[in-house]
Amino acid sequence: MIRLFIAETTPPFADGLIFPLNPDQARYVAAVMRLGEGDEISVFNGRDGEWRGRLQSVSKKHVHVELIVQTRAQPAAGNAPKLLIALVKRARLEAIIEKATELGAGEIQLLITRRTNADHTNVARLQLIAQEAAEQTERLDVPQVLAPVKLEAHLKTAAEILIYGDEDSTHETGERTIPPMLEALSGLGEGAVSILIGPEGGFDAVERQTLSALPNAVAVNLGPRILRADTAAISALTLYQAVKGDWK
Repeated sequence: MIRLFIAETTPPFADGLIFPLNPDQARYVAAVMRLGEGDEISVFNGRDGEWRGRLQSVSKKHVHVELIVQTRAQPAAGNAPKLLIALVKRARLEAIIEKATELGAGEIQLLITRRTNADHTNVARLQLIAQEAAEQTERLDVPQVLAPVKLEAHLKTAAEILIYGDEDSTHETGERTIPPMLEALSGLGEGAVSILIGPEGGFDAVERQTLSALPNAVAVNLGPRILRADTAAISALTLYQAVKGDWK
């Protein structure tokens, strides 16, 4: 059954509520999927759980939905990890947004670092990618994608536990100086956590020094190979969910 995220501007979901789909969703339902009056879809708004709805007044540009019954209640808010990701090339960044949503990231903050190649991106498009990923993976919420800010500015206000991958994790002798992520996660207490992934080329020396001086920052080793930003983000979120998140 088709699942659609309904913007939070609609009234709270309740039996019998009727509301219009936005133009893009109406076109998708009527023209692409060729559904008609009386057909049913699933809808969610991030607040009121998942509902089954019946289509009404269907045309290629306008579709209304009448809510029939709640099929899943909205779960209580948990400590979903927040992903902090430096801007990278568009295709890789879009993949990160999609996979981070699938892996349960609660929020995605875009960052500008000293080695970031771009200082802007289409946040609205990234938010749509997150929405579509949530629709396809049966999430009952959509992580917010926040506009890029400079890493230094974000670190000044970040109070949660900050886990960051540091590729400079061994001495020239090969001695490990930073714990692997699994070990670091096992030693963490409860509380909000952000996972920070740097740009292609990694953090520079100043950024690494700033991070290492933060009392709430935990450097981790993501393995013996240098990972691209998209691989690092997916790997770190997977490990977190397996040890501390909703996979355990």
